Amino acid sequence: MSSTAYNRLPGDEETALAFEHSDLQATEDPHKLTSGVPRNRMPDRSLLHLFGLNSFAFAYGLLISTFGLVTLPTESQRMYPKKHAIMLAVFLGVCGISQLSGPVAGFFSDRCTHSLGRRRPFMLYGGLVGIPSLFMLRWASMELNLYMYVFFFMTAMLALNVMYVAYSGALTDLVNDSQRGVANGLMGAFTVMGASFGFGCFSYFLDVQSGYIFYIVVVSVAVVASLVSYVETPLTATTEWAWAEIGECYFVSPTDHRDFYLVFVSRTLYYMGISVQTFMLFYFRDIIASKDPQADVSYLALCGQLTGAIVCVPMGMLSDRVGRKSLIYLSSFIIVLAYIGFMFTRDLMSILIVAAVYGIGNGTYLSVDYALACDTLPSKESAARYLGVWGVGAFIGTLLGPMLIGPALLFFGDNGRVDEHGVPMYDIGGYIAILIIGSTCMIAGAAVIVPIRSAR
Repeated sequence: MSSTAYNRLPGDEETALAFEHSDLQATEDPHKLTSGVPRNRMPDRSLLHLFGLNSFAFAYGLLISTFGLVTLPTESQRMYPKKHAIMLAVFLGVCGISQLSGPVAGFFSDRCTHSLGRRRPFMLYGGLVGIPSLFMLRWASMELNLYMYVFFFMTAMLALNVMYVAYSGALTDLVNDSQRGVANGLMGAFTVMGASFGFGCFSYFLDVQSGYIFYIVVVSVAVVASLVSYVETPLTATTEWAWAEIGECYFVSPTDHRDFYLVFVSRTLYYMGISVQTFMLFYFRDIIASKDPQADVSYLALCGQLTGAIVCVPMGMLSDRVGRKSLIYLSSFIIVLAYIGFMFTRDLMSILIVAAVYGIGNGTYLSVDYALACDTLPSKESAARYLGVWGVGAFIGTLLGPMLIGPALLFFGDNGRVDEHGVPMYDIGGYIAILIIGSTCMIAGAAVIVPIRSAR
């Protein structure tokens, strides 16, 4: 691309401008896309438009949360009852591996010249793969076909992560800097509201089999709403790429892009820390002696998600004033307090109170983590690619967390006890061990962002 050629930023039609005679500097990198419109010249979006832009966060929060806390633990016990904790760790590892699609999807999305724009094609095609995969996942579950279940779970998660990359890239493209805190707050609020809605449905009327149909409906609606909201102008110039750049998608220099690298490490540690919650179904069964662990863990998650939803938007707006880092510190502190509370609670009401506290910490984190990543992006023009790398932090955390926590629960909590079906049960020592691991990860995740200088 020549030094006088400018692409047009995907955004509202009336804001797509050409700057051949502008005083803006063209990029010297022939492989780097220029946005064409400085972020401070994009108009403010209406609240309704911001809702539409964040609609996919609702579906993503619903699927990821209920899969992790309800569907996968239940399927683990159905399909592999003797070692269900290890099977659950395998499922979570598959979920994490699927997030490796993010950087590559972002790389091509940043360069996409499709007539629909840069982000909408990836949302559309992701839906066309993900929705049939959810249908087949239900079939594999009904047939108790473990191998097909793992395969279609992988394809569904791959599609979901491609769609998430399209969503996060569109949010960066279409929202200006002055609305970033509000937009991130809405992202967090929609994520936890989706999770709350999902847990509420599973608590009152959904079982696992009907849950797959529920997932299909929610994803379908979110895809349509996103396609309508992403008002994009297609890129007018193509950009050459090389295979070597694909490998570079997965690398962020800890020296050249130190601040973004530290955000990446912090997010990895956060996801390692919250992977504790995936084993709460077993906690209710083994420690609380719940008669209906699936329903009780849904109540727990619902309490946490509701309090998280309440704080997300206010905390996002507050972060525009006080900065993002201080709220990351606060969220980590609150989550550690909640984990300590789980070590000592033995009745349902006390656990729900602790869950509400946990939700405040989690909601605070979700309200600022995306904004902190955007504040430290190495390149706004390659936002989807770098946000894909940021998403890989969740993959590593989702993979490493269960790899530590599953064996720790087995090592410190297994004393030979089994339930009436012969399924192993774990002692409180195992759960205390995994809560200590989770707390350590949360503290470390807050500590690593202290040296960041490009964002408050």
